[in-house]
Amino acid sequence: MFSVKVTVNLETHQLTRFGDRIREKRLEKKLGLRTAATKLGISAAYLSRIETNAEQNPPAESVINDMAKLFDAEVDEFMQLAGRVSSEVTDYIASDSSMPQFLRTARDKKLSGDDLQKLLEDAGKRGKR
Repeated sequence: MFSVKVTVNLETHQLTRFGDRIREKRLEKKLGLRTAATKLGISAAYLSRIETNAEQNPPAESVINDMAKLFDAEVDEFMQLAGRVSSEVTDYIASDSSMPQFLRTARDKKLSGDDLQKLLEDAGKRGKR
C-alpha cells in the first residue's frame, strides 16, 4: 500500500483521502467513471481502484496532472494527497546543494510552507524600500 496523506476539513472535521477527493471532483463534473477514465487514458478498473483507495500505488505524476486538469482542481492538492512530490520540485531541490539542509532547518524549526512564503514576502517588501 502506498503512503497517502489525509487532509481534514476543519469545518466538518472529515478526513479526505486521495481516492475520495478524486471521486468527489469527478462527480462534481458529472462525469461517469468510464468517461473520466477514457479522458485520462487509464482503465475504468484502475480509476475505480484509485477512487475506492484500493490501489496499492499512487498514480504517475502525469496521470495526477491530467486528473487535476480534467477536474479543474489544484494539482498540488492531488499530489499531496497521493503522497507524491512533483518532479519540478524535486528537480529544483536537486539543483541546489544547500536546499536539503535549508528544508531540514525549516522542518526542525517547525516552519510550514505558509510560514516560509510569508518570510519571502516580508523579505521582498524590505528589499523594495
